[in-house]
Amino acid sequence: MCLTFVFLAVITFVLANDKIDAGSSPTTHNRLLKLEQKGIINADMYNQLGLSYYKQGKTGKAVLCFLRALRLNSNHSAARNNLNYVTSQTLDKDLYSQPSFLSSIFQKVFDFFTLNSLAVVVLILLIITILCLHWLMHLPIEQDRAIPVMWLIIAGFVLFVFATMLGMKFRDFHNNTKAVVIEPEIGGYSGPGPEYGKLFSLHEGLIIHINRVDKDWALITLPNGGAGWILIASAERVKPKE
Repeated sequence: MCLTFVFLAVITFVLANDKIDAGSSPTTHNRLLKLEQKGIINADMYNQLGLSYYKQGKTGKAVLCFLRALRLNSNHSAARNNLNYVTSQTLDKDLYSQPSFLSSIFQKVFDFFTLNSLAVVVLILLIITILCLHWLMHLPIEQDRAIPVMWLIIAGFVLFVFATMLGMKFRDFHNNTKAVVIEPEIGGYSGPGPEYGKLFSLHEGLIIHINRVDKDWALITLPNGGAGWILIASAERVKPKE
């Protein structure tokens, strides 16, 4: 954790001293790209790189950077707001379905906790659960066990909920299937090749999921649940290559 804080402090210092102004100039854009190529990345850097791409008219790259920022820090409000705004301006905005009230509440809670914060919460809850169990096991037989049992059940339930969220967050971080269309317009086919029937057309900036890759083609899922094959080169994965 100490190394993480030092790393973030160094990045903040570099960005501050470079006077990055939300990617408002080619010089700034090149500096951001050099930082990324060196492996010096964080959510703020990707958010500013996304703004830079958006000002250049590269909607697909902008959406990609905002998603990468949120992958590192799901509670990054600036990247979240920028992503929502840019996707609302894309040609395929109608493909995104509106979530229900309960699912939107859960998503907000899920996004509020980052991977690191969830790990800390789970560790604290685990300690509390162990203490409750220790309290119950060493309670004299003649004393009432209702209160320690109640606290053990509550702590165990909350631990289960947050541990489940941690598992989901960990899976999303390491097995992220999201990708973004980076070409102005592409076709989606019923099979891996143009000889198959064309099903739909997609436009730059659309967020998709890549399910399978077959040579130069990828089987994708659309935000509305549709599926089809596109050229893999026309989309870029949110999870950078390692």
